[in-house]
Amino acid sequence: MHPTFHPSFVHFLKEFNDTYDYFECHELLEDYWKEIAPRQKSHPLAALILLSTSMYHWRRGNNTGAIKTMSGSINRLEKTRQSPFYETINYTKLMHDATNALRLMRENKAFSKFHIEIENVQLLSLVNDMEVENREDLHFLIHKHMLRDRSEILEEREKQKKRRDDL
Repeated sequence: MHPTFHPSFVHFLKEFNDTYDYFECHELLEDYWKEIAPRQKSHPLAALILLSTSMYHWRRGNNTGAIKTMSGSINRLEKTRQSPFYETINYTKLMHDATNALRLMRENKAFSKFHIEIENVQLLSLVNDMEVENREDLHFLIHKHMLRDRSEILEEREKQKKRRDDL
């Protein structure tokens, strides 16, 4: 199976292009990245995680965070340009759009979304056929990291802290 046909990647494209839930994009790709290339910061999924994070920060008005993460995303996109992860999407347009977004962020311009163009017919069909919850609540999309249930995350942090303290 091509790596972009993985359900998490298909779901990422659907969220990025249709719901603009960049926080969810980050979560989806982070899980996939941890599954296939944990801790490999120079992986294309890490570049796309940073892209999603940047878009989330920009829409929230956190230009400092948006600029930092978009710069990192562009750097990693360039370093991984030969990856199979870019075979099914328009990499040239993605780089253009990411670079343009970074310019707009640096100029302190208003948030402006863009799409990741899918060039593979089979992938496009998978994305188009995927059903996702329509999240029209912009307040929730913008502040999702603060409004979601974080009990699992906090519990895991406590477990890790206890492990470190026990060493």
